[in-house]
Amino acid sequence: MKKNLFLLGLCFVATTMQATVVNYTFDDTSVFPNPERGFTEELGGETMLSNTNNHVVQAEADWYFDPEDENYGDRQNQTLVMLMYYLGNYRTKDLSSQILQGFDDDMQILRQHGFKCVLRFAYDWNSKNDATLSYVKKHIASLKPHLEANKDVIYVLEAGFVGRWGEWYYSSNFGNKTQHLNENRRQVLDALLDACPTNRFLLTRYAMIKTEYFGDTQPLTWDKAFKGTDRARLGHHNDAFLNDYGNDGTYDDGDGNYTAMRNYIAQETLYVPNGGECNVEDKNLAAIVAQQDTTLAELRRFHWSFCGSQYAEAVTNKWRSNGTFEEMNRVLGYRLQLTSTLIPDNLTAGDRHRILIRLVNKGCAPLYNERPVYLVLKNEQTSYPILLQADPRRWIPGQLLSISELVTIPADIPSGTYNLYLYLPDASPSIAADPRYAVRFANVGTWDASTGMNDLLCSVTVTNEGGQGIEIQKTAPQVHKVLRNGQLLIQKGTDYFDALGRKQ
Repeated sequence: MKKNLFLLGLCFVATTMQATVVNYTFDDTSVFPNPERGFTEELGGETMLSNTNNHVVQAEADWYFDPEDENYGDRQNQTLVMLMYYLGNYRTKDLSSQILQGFDDDMQILRQHGFKCVLRFAYDWNSKNDATLSYVKKHIASLKPHLEANKDVIYVLEAGFVGRWGEWYYSSNFGNKTQHLNENRRQVLDALLDACPTNRFLLTRYAMIKTEYFGDTQPLTWDKAFKGTDRARLGHHNDAFLNDYGNDGTYDDGDGNYTAMRNYIAQETLYVPNGGECNVEDKNLAAIVAQQDTTLAELRRFHWSFCGSQYAEAVTNKWRSNGTFEEMNRVLGYRLQLTSTLIPDNLTAGDRHRILIRLVNKGCAPLYNERPVYLVLKNEQTSYPILLQADPRRWIPGQLLSISELVTIPADIPSGTYNLYLYLPDASPSIAADPRYAVRFANVGTWDASTGMNDLLCSVTVTNEGGQGIEIQKTAPQVHKVLRNGQLLIQKGTDYFDALGRKQ
């Protein structure tokens, strides 16, 4: 860490104040867990659920979270699990209360272990025997309140339900793959968009599904992303990664032209998630497509945030032997790094001060789900988080990134010396206080695992002269941290808000 002192003119307070620049050391080698990104391992892949066998995670918890399991080492760097719920026993009847309870139980196990899921429902893995439209819509409606209740540990919902593996391909009731969006399929997508929590993404298997649903091939743009609309919430998944140029039809535009759809997905996935698995089982082909340069180029171009770690073994084993697996472990999703920080050395309670934090995203993708960003002033007695305006969903790879804001120092903060931290907890109140769900930056000496905060490696002196701030701030609400039943709340005046500004 290198520090340089210089004078910074702060035009807001019309004075010149001393500030410190902190330059950070990148950590480009470590592999560590971060929420909502990385490798996944599938659970439930050959389990047909029933009233008496109604769990996916609980049925596998003994080995999935067992330190003696051979794959346990890999899982120490994982935060996502791929969950497949096969509902073949309910093709012609409603989902039972036992099935719905089993799903809720599984979600609770994920919370206990600090995981989230990539979630899909289907009817079979051996045949194309799915349910009729009527029962599919009934099943989705039954699941809707349970998806909402457990959205804190759902990273993304994949469309599912239609066809073998829920991949919208081999289907008894919804046509073949050339009928990407016939009327029955459109109604399934309508029902899924309604059931999917409004702040979560629904991923479709083929690019054409989205373009046909909205009637054009214009990808999302910066100004339309993250608006909560159906178009902004519909993302993509690819279960034929690296399987020829078209990825086994993934990028088919209906006329056998894959280039247009590849360009479409490359733009779309700046704003909606993308992930999946490789299905190449031929060892000779795997030796070609699993080369590190080829794999990483595709991951980066299409902004992958998650990928299956097991299937297909011809490829995943090659990744392990040639070093690609470890590099993917680092760069799947986001990999944020602090570059430098500029903050005044002396702060006044109640006043506004300019902060500048420069950062870079060396991963394949941004974050996609909403997440607050706090600047935290912390000493041995307490901490004072200040909610920033920064939106990490906008921190896309390959651009110069910065947080440059005027922040109000809490009026009730006592005079003293405070260390500074950057804190990105989960947006869901149920897990916001759990450091396993907070974002870790890839720098040397900055991560505090006990709090989930990133140490900015600098301190400031705060002066409180009775809480009197500058003139413009006298009527502005003061902000400070309140913990209530494990939930982080922000107090503004006499009102309390959660991390996303919702009044409590």
